Amino acid sequence: MLPPFGEPAGPAYEDDEALLRAFVRRETTGHSENYHIEGATLMASGDAAAALWIGPDTVLVRADLPPRLEDRRPPIDAALRSEGLDLLDANTLLAAPIAIQVLGLRISSWDLWGRDLEQSFAELRLAAAGGEDSSLFSQDPFGQDSSGPGFGSSSL
Repeated sequence: MLPPFGEPAGPAYEDDEALLRAFVRRETTGHSENYHIEGATLMASGDAAAALWIGPDTVLVRADLPPRLEDRRPPIDAALRSEGLDLLDANTLLAAPIAIQVLGLRISSWDLWGRDLEQSFAELRLAAAGGEDSSLFSQDPFGQDSSGPGFGSSSL
């Protein structure tokens, strides 16, 4: 059996584009042929974290997807751009502690996307520190309570 080692939760989307739009709308579950959503995390091909919301308008996108998944990145970028988010910082250094704390990825590189440079870097610094004030750890990155799947814990 290949990852994920069970059925992905949530609705089945007709195509990848529809699922990526759902991720950008901050849906917390759903799956398509090549992606699925686990809380604040977008997974590619069942086993690779591809993007992670860290704040209401701030998302980290994996810059170093494995070679077999390189074609998964451009549709993610297009979906984020369609929602008005921009690439603010390539290979942002503060993403590493977040990836370790939340996803368990010790060696990975991430790009910072958001609407406002100052706000996105503030959310990035807070999430990297892992403090309770970070929306990633105290409540979901979309400003709701932490009862949803994948929010408020490092179980993603």
